[in-house]
Amino acid sequence: MKRNYTNLFYAVLLLTSLSSAGEIRLKNYAKNTSLNFRHDHGGSDQYYYVESIGAGACVFDYDGDGILDVYFPQGAPLPGWKKKTLLENKLYRNDGNKWIDVTQDAGVGDRGYGMGCACGDYDNDGAIDLYVTNFGKDTFYRNNNDGTFTDITDEIGIDNPHMGMSAAFFDSDNDGWLDLYVTNYVEYSIEDNPECTSPMQYPKDGQLLARSYCDPDVFLGVADKFYYNKQGVFTDRSNRSGIGRYALRGMGVVAGDVDDDGDTDIYVANDKDMNLLFINNGRGRFTESSMILGAGFNANGLAEAGMGVDVGDINRNGLLDIFVTNYSGETNTLYLNQGHGLFLDETDFKGLGRPSFHFLAFGTKFVDLNLDGWLDLYVGNGHVIDNINLFNNQYSHRQHDQIYMNESGTFIDQTKLIGLDLQDKFVTRGVARADIDNDGDIDLIISNNNDEASLLINEGVPQNNWIGFYLKGVEANRQAIGSKIKIHTNSGSQVSYVNPSGSYLSSNDQRIVFGLGKEEKVKMVEIFWAGGIEKEIFNNLDSNYYYKIIEGVSISIITY
Repeated sequence: MKRNYTNLFYAVLLLTSLSSAGEIRLKNYAKNTSLNFRHDHGGSDQYYYVESIGAGACVFDYDGDGILDVYFPQGAPLPGWKKKTLLENKLYRNDGNKWIDVTQDAGVGDRGYGMGCACGDYDNDGAIDLYVTNFGKDTFYRNNNDGTFTDITDEIGIDNPHMGMSAAFFDSDNDGWLDLYVTNYVEYSIEDNPECTSPMQYPKDGQLLARSYCDPDVFLGVADKFYYNKQGVFTDRSNRSGIGRYALRGMGVVAGDVDDDGDTDIYVANDKDMNLLFINNGRGRFTESSMILGAGFNANGLAEAGMGVDVGDINRNGLLDIFVTNYSGETNTLYLNQGHGLFLDETDFKGLGRPSFHFLAFGTKFVDLNLDGWLDLYVGNGHVIDNINLFNNQYSHRQHDQIYMNESGTFIDQTKLIGLDLQDKFVTRGVARADIDNDGDIDLIISNNNDEASLLINEGVPQNNWIGFYLKGVEANRQAIGSKIKIHTNSGSQVSYVNPSGSYLSSNDQRIVFGLGKEEKVKMVEIFWAGGIEKEIFNNLDSNYYYKIIEGVSISIITY
């Protein structure tokens, strides 16, 4: 009898999810809007390890016109590459109807082997600056507030010559200045590229082995970097902070107050190593606590091949949960926050285990796609081995992405109902969340390895209400990164943080959008400023508007 009740529960849950998913339509508008970026990994047939990693995407308003723009890191030519194409990073300005390549005018066409990027106003001048991670020396661009950027890498104290991956701006000690965390991957050089082979699943013509990309176990990990910002000048405090003692294979990073104590912690997804959870003491020093707090390994006590990562409150208990994407043959992993910073692997219980087993996932974001007040989940997929079918025909190199709809804290894969464009198969890497058209629902920009980028616009007819916030710090850092927003409606409370970091190699829209369901008003909004005013309260706000809140000064409706 218990089993019948359980089946009935999931049947009802599925029907509810089908109804809500049908309200959403994600359509790829990249070609229609001249977003013509095409990533090239610069490879030949030599299986250089770096080719499989891909690149991210950074969404930010670089020119301050209120419309989001996008930056794409690009690969670089490797030995044997024979194309006559100039490979450089690209910045596209969004004019509301089409995308315009402004790379040359802006001065951000870095030609290193680009991996990821992060956006943050490091000098509190109101213009968003840009950090680019490379296979090789990273690059830091200062926004000149006139549509152009200046490379200030050397003069600002940044020196990361490793294989830099994901990065995150955050304020480690709430002093009003954004610090920087950079993940590093492995020790690798093009000159010393190992030749790796694997046994074929179905040998033929006497061929038992085939060459492919090496397993990450072949390479040693590299310690991450923590750069402390003292009024616009960075100092490498990797060792002093406690971060530099771990030389693992870092890929994804997200900043978030996971123990709800008012300062920002750091979570790192590592490839075939224990994931790291750095608990902040509030003064920019960190204690690695992943094993103690239950977020380093999966429920079986195993380290997985972590790629992307995000945080969000999936069950509306006011605490940040952690989601990590992993390799095929593993499941992605959901660590549910139990309070006091303790986590449990609830992947299978929340519906995220079995549907992910045959996929290899990278970029990911929590997004409330149907604006019902519950965070849904987007997962970008694509294998690292381009000839994986030779070794295991259950897997494919190009894969479709997935959307999991959240029904009161339980997820259901509803990819097929969201739109035909999601069935297109790519080798997805970076996933960036953004409200591109400023209409209150969430869109996505996708960077695909060795392929065209995707622009997924949510063009479904909204069935629910929403409210959005753009925060501007005064005593807090100018972007208010790390500030907490808590809203109260008749149907309960929701919490979110200003947090552009997360996903994989990418940076996201800094604005916060809450889905409200059928609620037409928000009774109360609480703003907990990171390093600024302790708390501000605003009452009785109308739905379906973005609000600009300047710390301690004003609140106003944004008209786009």
